[in-house]
Amino acid sequence: MKNSAIVWNIGKACAYPIGITLLNKHFIIWLMRVSIVIFLFFLISLQFLMAVPVNGQKMSDYKVTLKLEDESLLAGIKKIEAQTKFRFYYRKSEIREINDLNLILSTRTVENTLYELLKNTDFSFRQIDNNILLERRQQQGYMLKGRVITSDHKAVEFATIQIIKASNQNIIASALADTAGRFNLTVYEQGDYLLKVSSFETDSLTQKVTVTDAKILQLPDIILNISAIKLSGVTISSKIPLIKRLADKLILNVEGSVYEKGEDALRLFNVIPGVQVTGKDILFRGSESVTVYIDNRRIPLIGDQLLTYLRSIPSESIKSYELKAVPGAENDAQNGGVIINIVLKSEYKYGLTGNLNAGYWYNRYSNAFGSTFLNYRTGKLNVQGNFNYRNTRAFYEDNITQEFKSTGVYSPQTEKYTEHLYTIGYNVGIDYKLTPQQTVGVDFNLFANPGDISNNSITNINYLANKQANSIDSSSYTNRSTTFRYVNQMTNVFYRNKLDTLGSKLDVGYSYINYSLRDPAAIETQFLNAEGVEFHPRDSLFTKTMGKSMIHVANMDLEKYLSKSLVLNVGGKYTASKTDYSINYRSGLNDQSPLDTLQSNRFLYNEYILAFYGTLSQSFDQWNIKIGLRTEQTNYNGLSVTTGQTINRNQWDLFPSAYINRKLDESHSFTLSYARRINRPGFRDLNPFVVYTNLNFIQQGNPNLRPYFSNNLQLEYLLKSKYSLTVGYQNTNNAIATNVTNIGDVIISKDENINDNYNVFMSGYIPVQITKWWEFNTNVTLRYRTIDIQTTPLVHRSKFSQNIWATSKFNLPGKYFVEVSGSFNRNSFYDIYDQFNVGKLDLAIKKSFFNDRLTSRIELQDPFHLYKPQYEINTPELRRNVLRNRLDWSRSVGVFLNYNFSRGKKQSNKENIDAAGNEARGRL
Repeated sequence: MKNSAIVWNIGKACAYPIGITLLNKHFIIWLMRVSIVIFLFFLISLQFLMAVPVNGQKMSDYKVTLKLEDESLLAGIKKIEAQTKFRFYYRKSEIREINDLNLILSTRTVENTLYELLKNTDFSFRQIDNNILLERRQQQGYMLKGRVITSDHKAVEFATIQIIKASNQNIIASALADTAGRFNLTVYEQGDYLLKVSSFETDSLTQKVTVTDAKILQLPDIILNISAIKLSGVTISSKIPLIKRLADKLILNVEGSVYEKGEDALRLFNVIPGVQVTGKDILFRGSESVTVYIDNRRIPLIGDQLLTYLRSIPSESIKSYELKAVPGAENDAQNGGVIINIVLKSEYKYGLTGNLNAGYWYNRYSNAFGSTFLNYRTGKLNVQGNFNYRNTRAFYEDNITQEFKSTGVYSPQTEKYTEHLYTIGYNVGIDYKLTPQQTVGVDFNLFANPGDISNNSITNINYLANKQANSIDSSSYTNRSTTFRYVNQMTNVFYRNKLDTLGSKLDVGYSYINYSLRDPAAIETQFLNAEGVEFHPRDSLFTKTMGKSMIHVANMDLEKYLSKSLVLNVGGKYTASKTDYSINYRSGLNDQSPLDTLQSNRFLYNEYILAFYGTLSQSFDQWNIKIGLRTEQTNYNGLSVTTGQTINRNQWDLFPSAYINRKLDESHSFTLSYARRINRPGFRDLNPFVVYTNLNFIQQGNPNLRPYFSNNLQLEYLLKSKYSLTVGYQNTNNAIATNVTNIGDVIISKDENINDNYNVFMSGYIPVQITKWWEFNTNVTLRYRTIDIQTTPLVHRSKFSQNIWATSKFNLPGKYFVEVSGSFNRNSFYDIYDQFNVGKLDLAIKKSFFNDRLTSRIELQDPFHLYKPQYEINTPELRRNVLRNRLDWSRSVGVFLNYNFSRGKKQSNKENIDAAGNEARGRL
């Protein structure tokens, strides 16, 4: 009719004849269009009328993929309707109160899915065509009770029990036995049923059960035989590969593997390709440092404390390890080395779960530690906590030779350091589910050394006229004692909102960190002549270093699934830190001695970092691509209160990252990775203080240290999800390195931006299953490294270094497990100086008890005393050779125990929210 209206607006003189003609034309066209539509509608209707009637899709045949986390029955119904043609009919008021339902992600039939959702309710369901009716059961149920045990009368924990209707094989109900092997199930009709019982470590059993008019049916004990051949783990591993490659990370799947039971988080690092635990360090490819995260939270511990904490996490609680050899834009640009994130399992239990750990080892001194982890969940509230205590001795013994080239003076010396300390750490976390999608929580953790029991270093230096001299001209003997103590604490508040069923989520968090230390030291030096008699007054010095840092961190992160294969991550973070350090020098041996105002100093440092990032990842066919960009503004200023010296910087920096993964087939994949990173000096490194080890060796701080940047490019080939080969290139400019110089016979160690570092490497990981009970893994890294040292004169050096690490694991009868591991490092650098070849061999014997709930381990660290690290500094003025004969962690024998306990019904663990403040905490 719109066209007709336009026609009638033609002038009056010819309006009627022309209008009628055009109107008839358009009317005919309109009539033809309507006729065609009516004809098509008739054909479609005819097809429906002539079609043979068919039944609706059976809910026992139609499958859906579903996952619920503390969600309502209504939410589950909507998800089923979204994936099927079924429509549900129910009284909303009756099912509204059915909440807190959980289903692990799996593909099931609609029928089995409904059985799982309604098994603990008084509702039943039935299908009418493509409609499903939910209705409340009117009849009273019949309870079946029983116990599952082994042939030697031990309880079978968490056995799976299913009740199946004998007539149609439908699953009526299912449950898990508790830790005592007991279970109960309810059916609502009399008749014949099949009771199916199965367990991971036993044979399965199916028996007939007849339900009559008895309201409670007590079944006799169900006896399951322990499987003679336990190959189920191998089957599971074939479904979930031990190693999986994504675009930006390598995943080691612990859950379902042979490493799932009887291990701990520390020992499993040796299973990750290229990673090894060496004493107090976790290294990648023999030399690259590792930053440890747990559920995306950085662990702010180093050395013994980190290792103790990792020992307290049982492998039964670990789902996987994520290795990021090239961290991307979503991670802080601050380069803490390779990132390894431990992903804990998301299924804990209602009630109390946890573990206890204890250990004793001897390394010339007696050492002990103990720890516990507890998790309690009830309703929407989850409480989690752990406690660590450690009473240990730290020590080393160095043999040092020094030659001052300008004077020819030669000084062999020994340096012995011993420390008796105890440390404590604890963590308390609470989270609460506001809704099935929204969670709020708070965490508080503290790590502290309340004060050394004793801490001494003794340096004995002999001076000879030259290297060939046979007699000592003079000697010095220095004793340095201190009672170092620190407190490191952090509070984190977080909010998480799960935005959809694909996995989109919004995280908002705030962290407050407070760190303080006190390090008083009394240093006394004696001067002896050739006969060993004091010929000069003793030199006495008392120093007291005090420091505190306060850090505020706010972050917001959004992960949005634009589709199942397209994911967008964006976020921002603001970090504000203030540090206040001071050092007092006194002429004497205590805090009451006269103050030396010329040397004493106080340094104030403020730093503000504003960061924004975005990443986009896309998966299609056999490709997986991820690109990202991070920008950070760094603004800092420092002030020496004593000297008035100031430093400042205000600069924006960009940090791109990119990953391309190409999967050729199930056995072959290639991954190309690139990222730019920044290394900022630690807060304490910027203090312009002089710290005395003795009168002849001092460490000098440097407030002029600048951040430096690095680029990392790698290509990795993964074969059969087991074998890997990586080639890469890394470079840094103006990197921070320790520059050792001397003034006379005084050695000065100072960090400076003097190192340009370029290296190419090739690394291979090869696991070999020699027999069913013998597994051999090895990792080899070959590295060609070039360094240009910006000193006077300029120094250009290069080395081709080799690192090999290998381990043999033996699974012996009686649940005994033996591991022999070793490493060898050849022709490498010690910072910018030469390191000599060094090797190590360790032995561990493990035995499990009580269905793997209790694990005992005997460890022999370096029983053949092979580990004696040695390095040499050789400059135009000085040659200094250091051989470390003894070191606390390198040689010891110890016994370690781990016990896991749990009770209650499986339920989700506390939310894994990133505590953003841990990044800043790592620089304290």
